[in-house]
Amino acid sequence: MTELLRVKNLRTGFRTENGLLPVIHGISFHVNQGEIVGVVGESGSGKSVTSLSIMRLFHDTPGEIMDGEVLYKGENLFDLTEKRMKQYRGNEISMIFQEPMTSLNPVLKIGKQMRETIELHLNMPKKEAHQYAIKTLKSVGIPRAEDLMDEYPHQLSGGMRQRVIIAMQISCNPSLLIADEPTTALDVTIQAQILNLMKEIQVKTNMGILFITHDLGVVAEICDRVIVMYAGKIVEEATVEELFAQPKHPYTKGLIESVPKIGMKSEKLYSIPGTVPNPTNMPKGCKFAPRCEHAMAICHKKEPALMTVNHHATRCWLYDEEMMKDKQGEGMTNG
Repeated sequence: MTELLRVKNLRTGFRTENGLLPVIHGISFHVNQGEIVGVVGESGSGKSVTSLSIMRLFHDTPGEIMDGEVLYKGENLFDLTEKRMKQYRGNEISMIFQEPMTSLNPVLKIGKQMRETIELHLNMPKKEAHQYAIKTLKSVGIPRAEDLMDEYPHQLSGGMRQRVIIAMQISCNPSLLIADEPTTALDVTIQAQILNLMKEIQVKTNMGILFITHDLGVVAEICDRVIVMYAGKIVEEATVEELFAQPKHPYTKGLIESVPKIGMKSEKLYSIPGTVPNPTNMPKGCKFAPRCEHAMAICHKKEPALMTVNHHATRCWLYDEEMMKDKQGEGMTNG
């Protein structure tokens, strides 16, 4: 597989009155061409900040990249000028945000917004861009694309607006798509349609997708590999099949148990006790320890490393001894 994206030791913080407050703590992962990688975790885990860091979208915000590298096709995006980075955004790497109404200009017709994107990135004349926009809208399952070009965002349903956003983002044929909770605001039927659409586009174009969500049901539906984040760190990483069959980290197990199951007899749905810690008051040791029913004394004192055996990575003391035993002949790595 050809590697598209490699994030290495990324650290991101926010400027506060008391200085720079770290919120992403040295995470590393990669996305291959033709692969969908899910990033899952509760709100406050650092998922969206990770995507904004990759795209360098911290202008006029307190966010700041502190350290690390983001290599896209081998080139470090953090070394690029802003002018060069703008050429990457849209052309090479596109991003879909949670709420389509924030991504579409409410006072401009859909056609004008589509044409502006295509003219800017593909350098097409206006008439050709218009026809290309209609073709792209049809490719995402919009049947009356010609009529839609003359409508405003508020005239469309949430699902249709999200299709327009997807059309805009794929119109320039990016190699990598970052989707930040793209189905959160949609009902389950429309959500399923959008997921199927994204999978179809990915298969057709062989693009890589970094899919950010809090919903493990969505992960199971669309992803090849999964990264589980908690308190700004990766706590588990594995293939979808491996993660659901043999989750190792107590946090991942809690997330899976929290998903409603068909035919479940229990009256009360399981939920992980407590909340994600505030970045200003992080616990010592393992950041999940205060919420973990398996926490031992060492968990409250020292943070475990992210340990990998057979491509399944876990940051947990419960597996430290087991993984160290498996180190012999298993290609063990630490991170």
